[in-house]
Amino acid sequence: MISSELIFGVAFFLQCAIGIVGNSLLLVLYVCIAFKKPQEKKPIDLILAHLTVANMATLFTRGIPEIMFCFGMRNVLNDLGCKVVFYIYRISRGFSVCTTSLLSMFQAIIISPNNSVWARIKVKAHKYILHCFLFFCVTNALIYIRVIEHNEAIKNDNISRYEYISHIFGVRPLNENESTAAFLFGLTLHDFIFHLLMALSSTHMVLLLYRHSKQVQHIYSNSHSSRSFPEIKATQTILLLVSCFVLFYWINNCCTLYVAYSFENRVEVETMGAFFGGCYPALSPLLLIGSDNRIGKLHFIPGKEKRHHKDFMNGLVNY
Repeated sequence: MISSELIFGVAFFLQCAIGIVGNSLLLVLYVCIAFKKPQEKKPIDLILAHLTVANMATLFTRGIPEIMFCFGMRNVLNDLGCKVVFYIYRISRGFSVCTTSLLSMFQAIIISPNNSVWARIKVKAHKYILHCFLFFCVTNALIYIRVIEHNEAIKNDNISRYEYISHIFGVRPLNENESTAAFLFGLTLHDFIFHLLMALSSTHMVLLLYRHSKQVQHIYSNSHSSRSFPEIKATQTILLLVSCFVLFYWINNCCTLYVAYSFENRVEVETMGAFFGGCYPALSPLLLIGSDNRIGKLHFIPGKEKRHHKDFMNGLVNY
């Protein structure tokens, strides 16, 4: 009879393989477009490229250790290894929250009408993307640095001292002092703010799409509707990404909270939580690749470039 650990190991392996390959291909696509087809480049590509890096870091630091555990490789990492791996995982997960929120806000601003209050911000929005990423890196690195102190490799003789036990590491109970309260407050505020911004921007995009669909029925001709289609398709893809992120994020959180506060050590719940936590990094590149029509137009043969140049210019969307 096949054990549950073997099934989970195969599932994690497929998840990591699909996610790492998909994110790598997507990153290569953005690099090729930036250097080979600069007329096809969009400012939002920079956000998506950073998201692919965060996705790969998440899969490497959480998915691969889970594969090792499921296939019987226990106690591979020492205390230092566990601290480094878990710290990178928490930073990449927090960076993914920030980047997905920025992605939804950026798209909401871009598709806003030119006569809206966002018109002035729309022109300058792409100039502040790198500033946002620098802010995200610094804030996540500072917020999660506390996990280094309380995270260590699991030892069989001291399991009872841990407040939370994963397959690879254990988290010691936090001391009830001002620094711990500040850490928990900062962690909660961080997620609350970016999820709130994500919800507001997604609601704004849904309202804009609904308003646009009503206007198309009465005003837009076929030429206008064909031009606006790439923007609508990109917006729908981002809304789907945000929905997937929120779904898998909270499933993972619920599993983690259950394991942390349960009286029994449920290994299956911890494993399922880790699997759902890796679903968004693994599936998001597939959604982006499937919705990006530039992939089929990415030709580097000179003869094909001349033939497709007119199609490139007609399908060009600045944002």
